[in-house]
Amino acid sequence: MEAETRTFDYKIFFKSSEYLFDYSVTISNDNYQHPPPVKEKPEWCALEYKKCPNCTLSGIWHTECPLALRLIPFVELPSCNSYDEVHAEVELDGMKITLDTSAQEAFSSLLGLVMATSGCPHMEFFKPMAWYHRPFSTPDEAMYRACTTYLFSHFVHQGDSQQDLSFDFLKVVYQNIHTINVHIASRIKNYLETDSAINAIVLLDLITKDLPIAIDEDLEEIKNMFSSHQQIYK
Repeated sequence: MEAETRTFDYKIFFKSSEYLFDYSVTISNDNYQHPPPVKEKPEWCALEYKKCPNCTLSGIWHTECPLALRLIPFVELPSCNSYDEVHAEVELDGMKITLDTSAQEAFSSLLGLVMATSGCPHMEFFKPMAWYHRPFSTPDEAMYRACTTYLFSHFVHQGDSQQDLSFDFLKVVYQNIHTINVHIASRIKNYLETDSAINAIVLLDLITKDLPIAIDEDLEEIKNMFSSHQQIYK
């Protein structure tokens, strides 16, 4: 069967200049990854350069960090500020989603998709969410999508078994992502002309750090949304 693809076309217009950042992410359902840009590979893309301490890749088989390779276009951004006003447009599935926001907010949405489909082993969990990517998600939406993805994954792989069902593994996933966010920011910070990419990662990391806490504190709020479903299971 021929592989299916989905394309997310981001256009970020800067209001203070005529600069346009135009970037498309195309992923296929054969591996749910998007290819790296065909460009010269800078030294900071080497796997062993400031390698994440939780990296599971071997330098024998991988000479470059797959995530770093996909960040090249963002490192090459011309000088701009995180809080520059932008108009962002995202085209997907025949729809166009627009938002007037800050540069870091717009790039945070795009980078979340890029990182999830980069081929980094720790990003595997996010591939189903990337296939149904929702631009400019709020932290609450991100938590809901992560929790439902985790529960459906459990159903697929464990059936209706409730044994050891908890959100502990999801917390571990996000702890690993936090480690990656910190080290990937360190990897690229000396090669940037702008702080937008770094601060976009920082925004993503705020959600990453908050979600394990939110799982413990706010899960009751999510449960309440499903109170009307109780009669289904009687």
